[in-house]
Amino acid sequence: MNERTFTVESDRHREQFLAFLSRQPLPFRATLGPIREQRSLNQNARLWMLHTAASEVTGYTPEESHEEMLCAHFGYTEKERISPWTGEIEMKRIPNKRSSTRNKKEFAKFMDFVESFYGEKLGVWLPHEGTS
Repeated sequence: MNERTFTVESDRHREQFLAFLSRQPLPFRATLGPIREQRSLNQNARLWMLHTAASEVTGYTPEESHEEMLCAHFGYTEKERISPWTGEIEMKRIPNKRSSTRNKKEFAKFMDFVESFYGEKLGVWLPHEGTS
């Protein structure tokens, strides 16, 4: 049996799934969880356009800007590490959450934060989607 993921959205789907499940040979592994809508590709593309625009003002790379915004919005933990360049001990900020694991609603809140921060602090913004 190949690994598969099933989306059950109605009573009829549940009945069909149960019938299918009862015919599967033992042993097998099953995982069950809620449907979680991941961030959309458009949301992610807009975020990186913002980071790119901010990097032109700050001198940070888009990736560095992203890490800063994650730390500012979700908080961070400081971790001691040895610098690969100098060999000295330095403190590294690690974001408490990543944007890649946020659902659409959580990602939208993060986007609102980033857009407000960049607009108010840096004078950087993008046109609203659907406008030019």
